[in-house]
Order: sequence, then C-alpha cells, then structure tokens
Amino acid sequence: MAGLDDFAKRIDRIAVRVEGNVERAVKDCAVAVLRSVVENTPVDTGFARSNWTPELDRVFDGLFPVRVPGEKGSTAEENAVATIEAGIPTIEAFDMHDNREIHITNNAPHIRPLNDGHSKQAPAGFVQVAVMEGLATVRGAKIVDD
Repeated sequence: MAGLDDFAKRIDRIAVRVEGNVERAVKDCAVAVLRSVVENTPVDTGFARSNWTPELDRVFDGLFPVRVPGEKGSTAEENAVATIEAGIPTIEAFDMHDNREIHITNNAPHIRPLNDGHSKQAPAGFVQVAVMEGLATVRGAKIVDD
C-alpha cells in the first residue's frame, strides 16, 4: 500500500498549495479593487476617497475624517496613498480558515451620486469598473501548480 500512501501524501501537498494559491488570489483581487476604487473616486476635499474601508466578514458602518485635508483636489494623491496603505493590512489578514469575505465599503453620503456620474472627474460606474479590474487581476492566476 506504499503506492496509495505516497499518492495520498502528494494529494495533501497539492491541496495545501491550492488553498494558498486561492487565498493569494482573493487577496490580490481585493487589493486591486481597493486601489482602483480609491484612485478613481472623484476628489474635492478628499472625504469620499478617504472612506473606502476593507473589513473581514462584515461591512464597515462608520466614517473616517479626511485623511489628508485639502481643497479642490489638492491632496487627492495623498488621500489615495493613505487610504490604500490603511486598507491593505486588513486585506492581507484574510485567512481562508478564519474568514469568508472581504468587504470594501464607503459610507460617504455622496458616494452613490459620485458613482452615478455626478462628477466630471470620473465616469459613472467607477465602482463596477474597479470590481472588473479586480477580477481581471486574478483571471490568469495559477491555482493548481505542479
């Protein structure tokens, strides 16, 4: 039965690698979505851009103040960097054994109108585009390796 035992051990090793690859793909997808949605959120004061928040297994229900206060988009890049840097550790903490979902939420009262195209800075549907970009990031991910 050594042949079956060896086969079972090999399958177990493959399963561990598959699980790790799937977990990495989930994280890479979430980071891509976060980056895209943050970078494409129109900016005046930075409030909407500062409020993209990833959470594990729950929807964030709060609001943050502007991370880097400014006017007329003067701190757009700084707010993007600060928001992304604040969110990545939460995404990287995702563990398939402990977590089921990564939610990326924005509770700014005007986020829906912004996504509907009420700003000339971004086309309508930038949130949906971010999700598609996240999916494209992992479309070619290698889940099973040799």
